[in-house]
Amino acid sequence: MQIDGIGRERGSKRGIRMPRMRQPRDEVAAISYARPSDPLARRALIRSLEVLSGRRELERLYRLWRERVAAGHPQPFHLMLEMMRIRMDVGGAWPVRPQDLPERLVMVANHPFGIGDGAAMLALTERLGRPARVLLHNDLMQIPEMARYGLPVSFEETREAVALNLSTKRRAAELLAEGTIVIVFPAGAVATAPRPFGRAEDLPWKTFAAGLVRQGRAGVLPVHCAGQNGPLFHLASRVSATVRLGLLVGEFRRLRGRQIHVTVGRPIAPEEIGQASDRLALTERLRRSVLALG
Repeated sequence: MQIDGIGRERGSKRGIRMPRMRQPRDEVAAISYARPSDPLARRALIRSLEVLSGRRELERLYRLWRERVAAGHPQPFHLMLEMMRIRMDVGGAWPVRPQDLPERLVMVANHPFGIGDGAAMLALTERLGRPARVLLHNDLMQIPEMARYGLPVSFEETREAVALNLSTKRRAAELLAEGTIVIVFPAGAVATAPRPFGRAEDLPWKTFAAGLVRQGRAGVLPVHCAGQNGPLFHLASRVSATVRLGLLVGEFRRLRGRQIHVTVGRPIAPEEIGQASDRLALTERLRRSVLALG
């Protein structure tokens, strides 16, 4: 929900022009992948695409959602799905008894939609009654409420981005040791199809989740989320990274009134993982565990 800052109102000889009402900055700076540091043209393109694909409707729902979260709603992400009329159908090894899960737990999942599957995974952990954090695109940390649920990741090639990602890695390990579930989408980006109407596939998985599991001696809960974004998103992915980014908010809106099918795999105990597997081998094992659920 990133909108340009307050502009100047100009007077005229015919009288004083009253300023237009603006929304508070913390509200309007939220649901957008445009950053203040982006070049003006890139910022304008992303924002325009987001507005055209329904960002204003999400802004309205977001304001209602944050009011109820501030009032103490116990399950913010179930509430988010409910307000979007998104039904989550959970199958596989679900329900999982919380007592059957290791104290240190990493949830790994494929990444078909973007914002939608992040919300679905957080809603899933709410059913387990345990705190959770999800690794997410740094731009979404503009949403004030996500400070409690997100761990920021930057994809920029800058010193600041490297420092942020190292800090996130350390914080994830600390949270894991405290019993917080850490949710990771190892692909690091939304699944893409080679053609607009083709089948979307996850990008190659990064080794972050495997490293976190090995370092923290944690167990793993594999989860598969069925579905994919629309043809326009996949076409844009082959043309422009900026256009692709600008369509992600619209893809979340596109999920409104639909169902997300989630399949939960058998929990993998820390003892099953051991320390023998290197990060690459463990990453491939986790990837296969998730994709086998689809």
